[in-house]
Order: sequence, then C-alpha cells, then structure tokens
Amino acid sequence: MKVKMTPTHYILDPTYHNISTIMVDFLTVATRSMPQDKPCAFDLSTVETCSNQFFIMLKDFADTHKISIINANDKVLVALYLMKYDSFVKVYSNEVDLEESRHEVINRRFSLICA
Repeated sequence: MKVKMTPTHYILDPTYHNISTIMVDFLTVATRSMPQDKPCAFDLSTVETCSNQFFIMLKDFADTHKISIINANDKVLVALYLMKYDSFVKVYSNEVDLEESRHEVINRRFSLICA
C-alpha cells in the first residue's frame, strides 16, 4: 500500500485488485494511525472489487475523519450508492478534483427496471 501526502489530504492507495477482509484489517490499522490534521482519501484506481467489510470500515472511519474516494470504477461506485454509504464519504473522479474540492461525483439514483 502506498501513502501519499498532499498539501490538503493523505491519500491511501491499496494497489490491489481486490480489497478482501484481510486487506480491510490492514487498512483499518493504517487509517487509525493516520494523523487527524488532514482528511484522508482512498485512491481506488487499481481496485476492481471490494468486500462488504471495506464499506463498513469506511463508515466507521467516517465517524472520526473526513474521508473521500477517488478514481473508483463503476462496480465500486454502484455498490457504494446502492448500500447508501455515499452519505459518509465524498467521491471524486480524480486527484485534481479532490485537491480543489470540486466536481464531486453526485449520487445517481438507481432503480431496477423489469422488462
């Protein structure tokens, strides 16, 4: 996992294709040890799938820190929105938007359509 410090955020990059339960335990320890002087962001550019534990960890972490997600793929975004965890985190499409706090990815309401 890579940790990048910018002037406004700490960015954690898991660098794995799948965030499993074991990886969530590692991320939990890493996020709890982060200083609280800046918000944290998860760069999910390499992540293809996430376990449910990852989303629960985001919710728990959001109770004490400001948290954002950047570069998430469509599968992760849909899971985030369907479970309504998007209310705990801000979602940006890239690092530039995160740094400038603009162009937040807005929640798209999903519905099932039966044909």
